[in-house]
Amino acid sequence: MSRLIESIKLLDGRFYNLSLHEERMKRSLLALFNSSKPINLEHILTSHDYPVNGWFKCRIIYDSEIRDISFSPYTVRSVRSLRVIKDDDISYAFKFEDRTQIDKLFSMREGCDDVLIVRSGMVTDCSYSNIAFRKGDRWFTPDSPLLEGTARTRLIRENKIEVKKIGMDDIRSFDSVRLVNALLEFDGPEIAVSDIVF
Repeated sequence: MSRLIESIKLLDGRFYNLSLHEERMKRSLLALFNSSKPINLEHILTSHDYPVNGWFKCRIIYDSEIRDISFSPYTVRSVRSLRVIKDDDISYAFKFEDRTQIDKLFSMREGCDDVLIVRSGMVTDCSYSNIAFRKGDRWFTPDSPLLEGTARTRLIRENKIEVKKIGMDDIRSFDSVRLVNALLEFDGPEIAVSDIVF
C-alpha cells in the first residue's frame, strides 16, 4: 500500500488548519490501518526545526507512523486554463503518496495548465486541488470530489462555498472557477469558464 501525505501551509512561522489535517489523518489511519492513535500535529511539527519567514509547504509522509517531515518554499503555480478529462475509474479517496493515476491524467492536459477531472459524468477535482464554481456572488463545490480537501471542508463549514451536484454539462452555466487546496486556501487563481477546454 502506498504511503500517505499531508501538505500543510506554513506562512511566516504559522501552520494553518492543523485540526482539519489531524481529522483527515485520523480518518485515514482508522480506515487503512485500523489505528485510532491520537495525533497532535502542533506538538509534532513544532518539535522540529521549521522556517519562520516566508511561505512553505510542510509535507508529512506517513503510514502507520510518521516517516518524514519536510519543508519546501511554495510559489503559486500559474493556472489560467483547464482541460476536461474523463476517467470513470479513477479513485483517490485517501491522500496517497502514489499519484500515478492523477499524474497520467495531468499529462493529457495538452496546451492547458491543469485538468478538470470528470468521473461518470460528474465534476470532481483538478490535479492538485478541489474546485469551486462561481455564479454571481455565490460559490459552489462539486458534491463528488476525488479527495475531500481540508480547505474545501473549512470553506463549507464557514458557509463560504455550497456543496452542489455538478455534472459536466453544468460547467458552462457558471461564470468562473477557482482552485482550492491547503496551500492556496480560497486565494487561488480565478479562471473564466470560457478558459475550460472540452
